[in-house]
Amino acid sequence: MREAEERAIFQSAVDRRLSGLQENPFLAQRIMNAEKGETKPMKKKFSAGLIFAIAILLIAVTALAVALLSPKEIVEQVAVPLAQGNSQENYTYEELKELIASLNENGITLDEGSTLIQAFESGRGYWERNAIYEICRAAFGKNEGAWSVEQRHWYGEMMVTVGAWDRNDYLLPGTGDLTEQEARKLAVKSLKDAYSVELPSETNEDWLVGIGFASNYYDEGEDGYWIVEWHINFSRPTKPNVLVYDVVFDRHGNNVQTDYHEEPELNERALQMYTELMTNASREQEAIKKYGEIMYFWPDEVKVEVYGATGLPYAIPEQAELDQAREDAEGFIAEKYGSDALGKLGDYQVGYLFQRLENDEYHLTQLMWDIMLTTDPEYLSDGYRVQFQRVIHHETGEEEITDLSVDHAHLGNG
Repeated sequence: MREAEERAIFQSAVDRRLSGLQENPFLAQRIMNAEKGETKPMKKKFSAGLIFAIAILLIAVTALAVALLSPKEIVEQVAVPLAQGNSQENYTYEELKELIASLNENGITLDEGSTLIQAFESGRGYWERNAIYEICRAAFGKNEGAWSVEQRHWYGEMMVTVGAWDRNDYLLPGTGDLTEQEARKLAVKSLKDAYSVELPSETNEDWLVGIGFASNYYDEGEDGYWIVEWHINFSRPTKPNVLVYDVVFDRHGNNVQTDYHEEPELNERALQMYTELMTNASREQEAIKKYGEIMYFWPDEVKVEVYGATGLPYAIPEQAELDQAREDAEGFIAEKYGSDALGKLGDYQVGYLFQRLENDEYHLTQLMWDIMLTTDPEYLSDGYRVQFQRVIHHETGEEEITDLSVDHAHLGNG
């Protein structure tokens, strides 16, 4: 960081820290009078050196009384106001600099390799929702599944406040709802009755217990409905997603679902996939060094080599398929953001991830697209992201678009 920039950040931190201190005119006057010898007669006089020492001590005690901000307070007092003060969904570099200064002055360290820090060091801004999420991980832990009900609810409130979410489905139990401790105990009992397994109600060295209280939507077509649920999950930290117990209750304690996953076939598949992913990680790092972090703009054969190795159906699209997908994406963007949206964007580039899945059972082909249109393929500081499936029915030749999502390019640095 440049020296002038460091001084500016330090001065900003000092100004902000001292701005809340209240002046004490009586103390000031007494010290000045003491220097002039105008104090009222006292039984015992204090030396000038002692007066100076007391003044220094008072300043030190006042400084210590100013507590450091917690990560939650930084989100509430710095990150959220900065986000509300601009019209875009990302912090500018200057706003990010202020946020980084606040984190530094309060002794908060983000994960090594933090993309927020990388954005700052490269002289760019960063997406607001991602910045708040990184700070929350520093506050609550890297495993979001282990966050408490209160932490999840607070996080959802922050997402709504900055406009990242339309609603907060992470709730807090109220009057008449099953309490968290009741939900934990009931989950342990339900699983013992169902599977004769002894599980803890709290996380220990053998079991990771995650719990959430949220409003979930059950899609039943025209008969879809919302339900407020307790979801309690038990997994082994050493074997995540291999040995898992799940219990779901409605808000009053009625059992919605009890599930258990541990099969030899699943263990073998999980071990195989884990091995492939670890082997593939070195390939991915090599590709990142050569082509950059944004995989949408890598050569097709590299995408297939790196991500196809995980067993997912990555493929190289035919030119006609790519042309059609680009036309579709541009049309979806114009429909959501206006016909002049891409014109305002300027001379953009198109990057994509593509998967092809042949479904013999239902006689159809699924072309799965994740497309980026941006003028900044290195950092994705602008542009749009379009995700959809083109489903081709073999028997009729009909095609349909499903699972459509159109949004700003939220990957990378803003």
